[in-house]
Amino acid sequence: MDIELQKKWELLDRLIVSLTNIHELSSAAYSHKLNEELYEPVLENACNLIKASRGSIMLFDEKSQTLNIIASKGISAEVIASTRLKSGEGVAGLAFQTGKIITTEDPGNENGYVGYIGAPEQREPFVAIPIRTRKKVLGVLNLHVADYRVLKDEYVLKILAVLADKTAITVENVGLNEAMRGFYLEMVETLTRVIDAKDSYTHDHGARASARARRISEEMGLEEDLVREIEYAALLHDIGKIGISELILRKPSRLTPQEYETIKKHTAIGYQILHPIQFLGRVPKMVLHHHEWFNGSGYPAGLKGEEIPIGSRVVSVIDAWDAMVSDRPYRKALSFDRAIEELEKGRGEQFDPKVVDVFVQLFRNEWSKLDGAESADNHSHTAGQP
Repeated sequence: MDIELQKKWELLDRLIVSLTNIHELSSAAYSHKLNEELYEPVLENACNLIKASRGSIMLFDEKSQTLNIIASKGISAEVIASTRLKSGEGVAGLAFQTGKIITTEDPGNENGYVGYIGAPEQREPFVAIPIRTRKKVLGVLNLHVADYRVLKDEYVLKILAVLADKTAITVENVGLNEAMRGFYLEMVETLTRVIDAKDSYTHDHGARASARARRISEEMGLEEDLVREIEYAALLHDIGKIGISELILRKPSRLTPQEYETIKKHTAIGYQILHPIQFLGRVPKMVLHHHEWFNGSGYPAGLKGEEIPIGSRVVSVIDAWDAMVSDRPYRKALSFDRAIEELEKGRGEQFDPKVVDVFVQLFRNEWSKLDGAESADNHSHTAGQP
């Protein structure tokens, strides 16, 4: 095999590796990664493809009508902060406007080039590759190289075009998945308001629970993805009540054993509602198991200890607290001190001891004055009922 052909095969092999990596990132775009965390590895793969010393991904911001750097490698903070290109402005702006690959050997002397004065990028050859879908150009992939001869090879440019197309799919997927995430979250938040309307004791319960779930999770040192999921689980944990009769939810007295068995089904109903929503990740299982007891005597599966998802254990404590400090037709709300006693009495039995400790600490340090300033709200259930 001659040297040129071998180089092409090596380049093709690197392209396949890059496309595989980017495909995996694109497939995971529904997860809770931030956009910047997704684009950085995309850029890294692009740089590895042609062994570029530095590079950037610029996306077009519809609001400001400028191309902005959202991922970079080997580029100074000054350049990132100062680079805001309009369509057609500079090499990258021209590539965006025309939808064509543009190479330049000497950016500093390029007519219309826009760059940070004195920056190495101004002296290095680079290629600007439009990131485009079938409908429009989304941005530009810029790659800087030491030897301009690399960019004069048509085969290299075709390979880069393939990579940019895959990048466009990734960028588009992120946008679509973010939009779908927002849509679904708005939808389930609307459903929680429907539940509030059905059950007079759950007013604002989900919103308050989600805020406290985030603080508890942060205080426990959990990773951000998990913190966000627990926050969602706390917001949505009673969503299954949409499938429970209002006669039971609004009953002004204690539930009969049969009614209790009926209302227990709300955890499974909640799971069935949330399970198809892919971006929610572990949230549906947290909702399913938020009435498990730490000693294994809860429902629906009788899970014990750390078999219970941590999100479920957090929601369980918050849920029980709200129930205890709320008035019911058949009993008055407990005082804060008495409710804390009940939580501590349930450590290791109904509740995860670590979660109880963090909750009590946060309540005394942050929430007691806020709660004390408000009149007792009505909530959904007692510590011993769903």
